[in-house]
Amino acid sequence: MTTGRQGFGVGVLYVLIANFGWSLSGLFVRLMPGLSGWQINCWRGFWMAVALLCYSVLRYGPETGKIFGSIPGWAMFWSALCFAAGTTFYVTSLTLVPTATVSVIGATSPLFAGLLSKAITGEKPNLFAWLAAIIAIAGTLVIGWNGFQSGHLGGLALCFGVPFTFAAQTLLLRRYRDYDMMPAICVGGVLSFLVAGFVSHWQGGTASAFTIDFRSFGLLMLMGPIQLAIPLVFYGLGAKTVQGVTLALLAMMDAIINPFWSWLFVGEVPDRSSVVGGAIILVAVLLSVGGQTWLNGRETRLE
Repeated sequence: MTTGRQGFGVGVLYVLIANFGWSLSGLFVRLMPGLSGWQINCWRGFWMAVALLCYSVLRYGPETGKIFGSIPGWAMFWSALCFAAGTTFYVTSLTLVPTATVSVIGATSPLFAGLLSKAITGEKPNLFAWLAAIIAIAGTLVIGWNGFQSGHLGGLALCFGVPFTFAAQTLLLRRYRDYDMMPAICVGGVLSFLVAGFVSHWQGGTASAFTIDFRSFGLLMLMGPIQLAIPLVFYGLGAKTVQGVTLALLAMMDAIINPFWSWLFVGEVPDRSSVVGGAIILVAVLLSVGGQTWLNGRETRLE
């Protein structure tokens, strides 16, 4: 896939493809009800790292090592750390609260992206992006209200770590868009494997990531590449031409698609608030993309 002449519309398409893969997270977790978040995160991170390493070798061949080494150390460190922390928060919270609640709290990332954008990327979000972020937050409040009412305070606390780390990761991809940042995320996958593996093994017994059943291990072999690695490649490509806040807003489509798979395959039916909130989020995403498209066209006409 080449990005030399990639336009805004193509970048949006790449991010939407990424969302399709990410939206399978809730389904995968529901298919492994006996596993803890640490067990899932351990092997999901491992197989994602393996898939991204294979992608890098196929793309760069003998130059793979140079690509890893070309990424600035600061970017490598923080990108890997944000991924490892964010994925740990996300998967662990999925084992504690409903999929819809996790998705919508994670969907507050555009606000964090907007607040951090100037400092990390030097980009100032436009009025459409801020307005869309506010509308989207309203949608998340509609969906997340039942989660707050249910009393799952521990899971909800973990959920709020997701949007911050995701926003930071998104802005790092945007800032270093002239680099292929997949190697940095690959390192993050290895880090999450080591941390989650250690914690789960320390817990011992059936809680250890190294004692899971064959079926679950097979599902995690699929989850790593399909739900993480491939979507992240497309998201990284989208970051080359889509600004930070709009990237984060597009990623909110996960809040709409994710609960659908859990409903279709395991019978976890979204409630009315999830449907209403999802519709509000969709309006916000359309406003952000439409506004950015209009601004891009206006700039082109002025030139």
